Amino acid sequence: MNSRFALETAELVRFQKGDAVAGGFYHEVSRAFFTEQADISQQAVIVPIAQRFYVSASDVEAAWRERRFSPVVDAFIEEALLAGATGVPAMAWPHRRAIVGMMPTSDLVHRLSIDKPS
Repeated sequence: MNSRFALETAELVRFQKGDAVAGGFYHEVSRAFFTEQADISQQAVIVPIAQRFYVSASDVEAAWRERRFSPVVDAFIEEALLAGATGVPAMAWPHRRAIVGMMPTSDLVHRLSIDKPS
């Protein structure tokens, strides 16, 4: 699943409403993905979440069509690659293998249970 649409929309939310509201948007997108198994690459999922944070559907659609926040997301991706992250989210603990990328909760729990520290 490609979360690009969600990431670019988050930057629109940040631009219009600030960091704290963008954090809330990220939280709601994560909740939709993990608890509802929602496809966060779809406008039908992301636009209603943005609207709950008072960002209009027309603003979301225009920003996406114009790829207004694409350079910001590209820069984040480049920084992550330079740091060694190959997916978002990237979670790591001492003496354990990192877990990279969005996945259903059941897959995350399974990966955590098979990679217990020795």
